[in-house]
Amino acid sequence: MASSRSSSAVLNHPVSHMLLPDHVPAFRCLSCSLELALLDELVSRSFQGSSGPAYLLRSVLNADVGQQAAKQLISGRHIIAPSFTSLQRQAMNGPSPALTCNGCSVELGWKYFVSPDSSQKYKEGKYILEKSKIYK
Repeated sequence: MASSRSSSAVLNHPVSHMLLPDHVPAFRCLSCSLELALLDELVSRSFQGSSGPAYLLRSVLNADVGQQAAKQLISGRHIIAPSFTSLQRQAMNGPSPALTCNGCSVELGWKYFVSPDSSQKYKEGKYILEKSKIYK
């Protein structure tokens, strides 16, 4: 059954992207409206990203994870990989640690790989999405 989406940006995404039915609550890219995560995957609303408030999520859709890098964050030193979109990746000269949108290559946040402090282990394998880059 065809979707009745109002955004032409979403309609122009390649079929390789996972598109959710309209009734499924999801976080979407502010730039291109591509679905990035199910609202049910939200772990916490109380995180800080590079540009301000952020969400911690169990999983994401339609996002690329960059190369792992050690980074000093508010909660300590972690091994992360930022998220970024395909266009951003194409524009870069080399690998990036960012998490980016597959639809428009906007940098969205990062993925936690290793948290050395035992109190921070719950973050491992989870994702940060910056609130300023997404909408519900």
